[in-house]
Amino acid sequence: MQFAIIGLGVFGITCAKELEKLGNQVLAIDIDEKLVDDISEYVTRAVIADATDKDTIEELDLASFDGVLVSIGDNLEASLLCTLNLLSLNVQNLWVKAKTDSHHQILQSLGVNNIIHPEQDMGVRIAQKMNYPMVKQYMALGDEQFLVRLDPPEQWRGHPWSDVQHSHPDIIFIMLKRNQQIFNQLPDGFFFQGGDKLVVGGDTQALRRLAKAIRQTAI
Repeated sequence: MQFAIIGLGVFGITCAKELEKLGNQVLAIDIDEKLVDDISEYVTRAVIADATDKDTIEELDLASFDGVLVSIGDNLEASLLCTLNLLSLNVQNLWVKAKTDSHHQILQSLGVNNIIHPEQDMGVRIAQKMNYPMVKQYMALGDEQFLVRLDPPEQWRGHPWSDVQHSHPDIIFIMLKRNQQIFNQLPDGFFFQGGDKLVVGGDTQALRRLAKAIRQTAI
């Protein structure tokens, strides 16, 4: 697939490199020659261009790309002009980095569906990990529903999933990984061991109750 990254700050560079590592063709764009030179060896193509100029954007044929990320967070005017240019060219899978709430609201009013706040999002994730150290990864599904990957705590070892389910009926078992084996159903006589990787689902309140029980070394 082809992706374009406009704006080569830390976030833009990180996204560009990662997309390239995933086997995609990446076009990196910035008005700063040094930033373009620095990333050129890591992406398919890097160009010096003013993304606020509609003719320039049109020449790059970004409407044919599978996705475009506008990562111009610090210059509100440039971000909005670039976004307007891309929308006018019917770029479909458009992602835009917003710096402030007002920036977000303007982008929303323009019809941008994928608006991201990297600093805020990362801050939330770090706070969650600090507050719930047993949680290794999580995914929000909407409507306060989450998938959570955790390492079963020591007090669960030697116990079956049914003991956890009895205390936390609102928690749903999704899967468990033990060494190289994946279980989407746990057989009779299956007890937790050290090194297990568990994925469960539930709403916010149910998961908080589970986290509280783990902290209190309860099942």
